[in-house]
Amino acid sequence: MNYEYSEAAEPQAEYKVNLHSRDKLEEYIQDYNQLFGDNFTTKDPQSYYNYYNDISKKVKERKIDILMVVNMFLTGFDSPTLNTLYVDKNLRYHGLIQAYSRTNRILNEQKSQGNIVAFRNLKSRTDEAITLFSNKEAIEVIIMKPYGRLRCQV
Repeated sequence: MNYEYSEAAEPQAEYKVNLHSRDKLEEYIQDYNQLFGDNFTTKDPQSYYNYYNDISKKVKERKIDILMVVNMFLTGFDSPTLNTLYVDKNLRYHGLIQAYSRTNRILNEQKSQGNIVAFRNLKSRTDEAITLFSNKEAIEVIIMKPYGRLRCQV
């Protein structure tokens, strides 16, 4: 038996070069500039600092509804109007408490607490952080029971 072989052309995959995180951030800043008519950049430290402050101002003025962050704004940022924090990062100790604190600012009668939605299981890390920075007995007072458990008790 004679077998005939032919080479099949493999489709050429188009791979995008992974951008450095600063280049990616620069893309996001350019989108922000287009949306708000600004001219911020990561290439100048003062401009980047102004960008950070501009975001803070716009969040406080409620001109930005959703703010997605990696590290920036997890600490040292105060916005009492911030209602919900979605966490998809393995935070620990001080960083975890600081991130949660961004949401749990009291705002007169309008807001008595914030909401934290975790996409990772941070229960034990949250308990560790509360124990470290408060006391073990405070966990039941600070943390509300999940909705499913509250619903079952009614």
